[in-house]
Amino acid sequence: MLKQDQFLSFAFSRKGSVIRAFVLFFCLSFASSFSTAATIICKNDKSVRTLRTDKIKEGGCRAIYTKQGVDQVVGSSMRDNGCESILDGIRKTLEGSVWKCRDIKEAVVSNLSE
Repeated sequence: MLKQDQFLSFAFSRKGSVIRAFVLFFCLSFASSFSTAATIICKNDKSVRTLRTDKIKEGGCRAIYTKQGVDQVVGSSMRDNGCESILDGIRKTLEGSVWKCRDIKEAVVSNLSE
């Protein structure tokens, strides 16, 4: 398993990963523009999926699943940890297949050298 601070460096190091890294960076940047409570990244070979929760102004949260750079709201809740429960279910489904998921506490952006 990679440590969190090594994960993004790993994503940038593989052949053809510039596009994947851009998508990952975009997803994390977009998530940070909201008050994000949780972010999970799941990887299967070269494919990356993100799961995150966003706080909403009216109270509560929404659960968002990103696949191939497209966000989809997969649920919402007014309960504490309600969205985390939704994401946990999706995570368990992915991990039941061949996906490897990990929680992201913070993101570090590396400079790419060509």
